[in-house]
Amino acid sequence: MNQQRKRICIIAPSLQMGGIERAMSTLANYFVTKEYEIHYITLFPFEPFFELDKRIIVHTPPYPFPRFGRNLLQTALYYFKMLGPICGHIRSEVKKIKPETVLCFGDWYPHLVMLQLAGLKIPFYYSNRSNPNIKYGFIRESVRNLAYLLTPPSGIIAQTKEAMLRKKKIFGDKVPIEIIPNPVRRIKSKEFEKENWIVSVGRLHLEKGFVRLMESFSKIDNKGWKLILAGGGTHEKEIKQKAVELGIAEKVIFLGKVSNIDDLLLKSQIFALSSHVEGYPNALCEAMSAGLACISFDIVAGPKDIILNGENGFLVPDNDLQAMSDKLQLLIDNPYIREKLSINARNIATTNSINLIGNRFLNFITNNR
Repeated sequence: MNQQRKRICIIAPSLQMGGIERAMSTLANYFVTKEYEIHYITLFPFEPFFELDKRIIVHTPPYPFPRFGRNLLQTALYYFKMLGPICGHIRSEVKKIKPETVLCFGDWYPHLVMLQLAGLKIPFYYSNRSNPNIKYGFIRESVRNLAYLLTPPSGIIAQTKEAMLRKKKIFGDKVPIEIIPNPVRRIKSKEFEKENWIVSVGRLHLEKGFVRLMESFSKIDNKGWKLILAGGGTHEKEIKQKAVELGIAEKVIFLGKVSNIDDLLLKSQIFALSSHVEGYPNALCEAMSAGLACISFDIVAGPKDIILNGENGFLVPDNDLQAMSDKLQLLIDNPYIREKLSINARNIATTNSINLIGNRFLNFITNNR
């Protein structure tokens, strides 16, 4: 092991497709270019989707964890092996690595990781990645409070102002908190003929709001436009059935999981974010980077930190389906408005570039503030 370079340990759920995994793998690939020794520990042995730089040392779990068919006892035993007190796998790996700092993203896992680090006196930084107003049950709340007591974080990364204010209520000025958004990669244009597509990307779960998006879409004079939904998930059957009930089944295309999102975005013209809750929506950022005219419900946090209403996209009041319909109709009917929003939206690839965001992370978690 190279003793000359400082070691950063990243702890993530996995390398499968997901917002947390995308952000952490992107940061890991950037950190290693800055002469840090990067260790990437995964909590689950799932098949990787994101690629890591070959210089990154990956630590995968030594235990099997089948996605399906496992019982409650098997699940509990796995968690104990990975995150059990004193002898958990995560604690053992961190002790071997002896990093200068540990970085972890997630909503529930960081608190369990904090308990793994109790007594090791290693600087720990974390970031929750979903709705800042998330409510924990009694057990999770108790675990979280115990984690804060035994291993207070060295710093917290908030994605949005709302997330920062929530953490301030908990920690006050005792823990440094900094707002750092996700890095956004630049999506290069290709010679695609644009289709009359309104696209939305995400898991087919009810919380993603595809039902209310379809309800809004059903109200417009679509003039041959299609609504394209990319993603799979638990509520696929119910969401598809809703398209039938609304009488728009022939106008809504369900693509399932799409490996090449870039080409889909570059062929589309409008992107709609309909989620009921978000942390900092990667799908919206990537759509803007691809130059789509974007529209989103103004939910608790996330879109309002990304979209400047009327300049690089549209925000409509949360759950106002008629307002969503009206803005979709406006974009369909006015190509010059779509073009204006498209041009301004692309700036996110500069303001949220990996160079800028990656350096902000490094400066924060290595105490170079």
